[in-house]
Amino acid sequence: MSAPFTVMMLLTALASAVLFGVVVWGRETRQKADVWVAGMPAALTIACLALLNSPATDLTSGILSVCIVGISVAAGIVILRDTRPTDARARQVWLGIHAGWALALVITAFLSQPLQVGQPDWLVRAFSPFHSHSLVLIVGYLIAGTLLNALLLQGFYIAPLPEVANRALYWVLIVTVLFVGLLLLTAGTPLLTEGGALTALAGMIGVVYALRSWRVFNIRSSFTLAARGLVMIGLMALLTGLGMVIYTVGNYTTNGERWLAIISLALLASVLYVPLRSMVARGLDWLVARTATDPGLATRLYSQQVSKALELDQLLKVATETLKEVLKVRSSALLLVSETDRSDQQVELRLMAGDLPDDLKGQRAFIGQESAIYQRLASDQAPLTQFDINYAPQYAAIPAAERTFFNRLRMNAYAPVIVDNALIGVLACGAKRDDSPFYSTDLDVLTTLANQTGVALRNARLVADLRHLNTAMGRLNKGLEEARNQVQRLDSVKTDFVTIASHELRTPLAQVRGYTDILDAVNQQGMLDPDQTTTMVSNLRKATERMEELIAAMLDVSQLDVKAMDLRFASTTPEAVMRLASEPLLDVVKQRKQTLSARGLKALPPIQADMQRLVQALRNVVVNAIKFTPDGGRIEITGSLQPAKSPDERDQVLIVVADTGVGILPENRELIFRKFFRAYDPGLHSTGTYKFMGAGPGLGLTIARGIIEGHGGKIWAESPGHDMEKFPGATFYIQLPVSPPEGATRVKPFETGDVRSVRKSS
Repeated sequence: MSAPFTVMMLLTALASAVLFGVVVWGRETRQKADVWVAGMPAALTIACLALLNSPATDLTSGILSVCIVGISVAAGIVILRDTRPTDARARQVWLGIHAGWALALVITAFLSQPLQVGQPDWLVRAFSPFHSHSLVLIVGYLIAGTLLNALLLQGFYIAPLPEVANRALYWVLIVTVLFVGLLLLTAGTPLLTEGGALTALAGMIGVVYALRSWRVFNIRSSFTLAARGLVMIGLMALLTGLGMVIYTVGNYTTNGERWLAIISLALLASVLYVPLRSMVARGLDWLVARTATDPGLATRLYSQQVSKALELDQLLKVATETLKEVLKVRSSALLLVSETDRSDQQVELRLMAGDLPDDLKGQRAFIGQESAIYQRLASDQAPLTQFDINYAPQYAAIPAAERTFFNRLRMNAYAPVIVDNALIGVLACGAKRDDSPFYSTDLDVLTTLANQTGVALRNARLVADLRHLNTAMGRLNKGLEEARNQVQRLDSVKTDFVTIASHELRTPLAQVRGYTDILDAVNQQGMLDPDQTTTMVSNLRKATERMEELIAAMLDVSQLDVKAMDLRFASTTPEAVMRLASEPLLDVVKQRKQTLSARGLKALPPIQADMQRLVQALRNVVVNAIKFTPDGGRIEITGSLQPAKSPDERDQVLIVVADTGVGILPENRELIFRKFFRAYDPGLHSTGTYKFMGAGPGLGLTIARGIIEGHGGKIWAESPGHDMEKFPGATFYIQLPVSPPEGATRVKPFETGDVRSVRKSS
């Protein structure tokens, strides 16, 4: 056995041992199933040692056959676990194929003539004549290598990340080198065996390199560099060949002429090589530059575009769209970071803009400040790739929620947006248009663009804050102006109230004083008779009742102001309440030639209410309709039941009072319920309580609202507007719950020997 052959075999055995150690003590042994797989390379070591110490025998041939099958199984399992970690079925199929292959080898070993694997020229003699055992071994070996490469190429085409595709392509190269080397190692011919040992050694080193590193060198860029070198070598060979052809066709008579021709052709080749090489290099650079990123151009274009955006929304859109163009990527996104009040020290990462499905827009994730992703982006202020998140060991322990969020984004690279040494956002971009991985230069460019985004984002936020402050100041100024107008209006209302109240009090006081003077004069003259006394006492009583009504209204309003009005709830019906409220007004309606109708009230269910107060409230609403409806107008009262829409709600009774009066201005629909408010000039005030456009102190609707809201209901008005000629009318809606609000006072039913008492509802 030759010395080079022995050296090659020793190196192969050493590589096998190293491979065994890497797999057993490396990251692959985290899965117990890989322990026995890792032992397969040791079989090659045993076979090589046997070949070193004994000639080719049946035992050696058997060991080599086992080694071929074992190495194929081991390589396939390890590579499939690396490229398809979740596809257990592929590994099971791989084991099944090799089990069938091993069974076929055992059967053919007993049926065929002895032919020792590893003997000189055994690969050639296996086909002439055909030897079944050797053919099964060779064909099975070729099928296994082809099948494994086919699976790797499939993984290359379906890989979600370019780094994963590059790793699959790398494994195709390593599998080809390893399988060819191991096959040549058993050729039996010294030259092929030594070459096979060297090739197998290179393949095993490649396996060790891939298993110990999650990021392998870029295959396509390496092929590009190799192709560039081959083109340059070919150009040089072409010029050299042309020079030799030209030299051979020359007719030289002396040595001097020959040397002159050689020197001339050499100089001509040198002169031609320089421009041709430059032209070819520019052509190759143009082919590569179609998808490559020019850092200076990308930075300049991006800076120009984002500097034009002043609005935050505009910046988000411009930044993502420009990023796609300058980096030549298919998609991009911008995520903003905000602090949260959570106790676990997490930051919120919200997706603000980008080319993403609708279900991802506005999505957010909570990233722990102790997370490796946050430490990389915020503390190290360094870029990060999706491939690192999925495969780098330092990111293996990140929470599943964080990993899922970044996987759903389908981005390939992330760069931190830093402002004042704090992380405020993340600039993300998707796959490149040529599906190449992100190199360090690409990540550096992305980081630079992220820094520019941070400056623009800070400026946009400052502009947004200024505009928000300006809007807030305008809103405050508007509020102050409204408050000032409201104060002026309230001051006017109070002045009007003094005018109206003094007028309201002066009239009954004048009547009281006038009748008392008449009584005194008639009494002194002895002319007082019973009829005159009855008439004057009646007029005095009316005047005092008017004064009592005014004072009672003021007292009711004061109770409403401090929420001290006592309501005692008992069962009653809306129809009975409305009847008591409207019957005293029938004479007035008749005098005014108005029409007062009611419908739908009898069908309403009983309600819990303070009848006296509710009668007062509804009467005030009807009186308001009578006063602002001209003679001959209509007042319609309708009732309906509104069932509860959910278990938490109560059934509601809706009473509608509609008139054909002068209507209400839109800006006064709410003000009419405020105390002392009058929608019309107090100078037009009429002392008639029920006359058209007559008015009191402006407390009737205020008291009505207070009583109705005390019942847990609400009252509001609607009207097309105010018109003294067309009379658009107004409609008042009164909504009352069937049962009183919680905490309301109720009246106990009468029981024998009991007096009326009050209790709090439970």
